[in-house]
Amino acid sequence: MSNELPELLPLLRVSRRELAKALLSGFAAGIVVPSLPLLHPVHAQLLNGTRLDSVDEVLALETHKPLFFSESQFASVERLAETMVPGSRKAESAAFIDLLLNVDSTKSQRGFAASLAAFETSANQTFHTNIASLSNTQLSELLRTASAKSSGDYAHFENLKAWTVAAYYSSEIGMRELGWTPDRVFSTFPACTHAESHS
Repeated sequence: MSNELPELLPLLRVSRRELAKALLSGFAAGIVVPSLPLLHPVHAQLLNGTRLDSVDEVLALETHKPLFFSESQFASVERLAETMVPGSRKAESAAFIDLLLNVDSTKSQRGFAASLAAFETSANQTFHTNIASLSNTQLSELLRTASAKSSGDYAHFENLKAWTVAAYYSSEIGMRELGWTPDRVFSTFPACTHAESHS
């Protein structure tokens, strides 16, 4: 299947509940989306159909204002997500994460906030500016450094990456990239095309 499928076919506004169900059925078949550990808190969020329906309702209004994040945090999450998994901005990944974290446990909220703060600190120490102001090259370098298992920010990198991967691949854009279509169920998904971005 062509990697251009998400761009060639119009999006149909399939519900996140249905998309998450299709995505998670891949887990049952042994098909694992890159970097989405089963024990990560976002996995439980993808199982909550009622919550996903609520997220859909808010995103459909196209007037989302951050609820959990501040405006500057939202901008940082949007930049990080787009750099980790290209297409995340179009898939509204930052808004999806914001809406889920707003109703998630205090532990999950604190964990995400700590990871984001660690990246902001690293951006300031390395480039003397915040994440939202980094060039694409600088942000890629920051993520590449954090993704090394020897990095002090590795756990934070993995945490943010898991949220981003879940947000993107539970969207219609992300699922179409994996080979899903509304009228066809694939027994296997093709390999992710963003390996270099979220390795």
